[in-house]
Amino acid sequence: MDALVAVIKMTSTLSDIGDMIRRYKARTNDEGAAAWAIVPCAPDVQMHIPKFEVEAVGAEEIDAKVFGLIASTGIRQELVEIREFGRYVTCFLRLTDGDNEWDSVEVFFFNEHDQVTEIWSL
Repeated sequence: MDALVAVIKMTSTLSDIGDMIRRYKARTNDEGAAAWAIVPCAPDVQMHIPKFEVEAVGAEEIDAKVFGLIASTGIRQELVEIREFGRYVTCFLRLTDGDNEWDSVEVFFFNEHDQVTEIWSL
């Protein structure tokens, strides 16, 4: 039980990059790709969205494919919770496209330079 309590306490505070991801997720609906621009990413950052069969590499491709998908489908998201553990930041989201609502998890992995290198949207 003590180990679980320690993990909860440890993950309740976000690092600088965790906070940038939190701010990005909070502003995505209104600002789209402009909100994403505040998150430092490696040049070859990868994003995987199996639900929509999207694979993107690099910031430009992520902007085009991911934010293009969001715009064309009208997806809106609410950040329900965010947790950080080691080099992973996990966002728990509630999404809607106006007709349907579903829960999602986005996992961001960042490197030793505090740059996001991979994102899984599940």
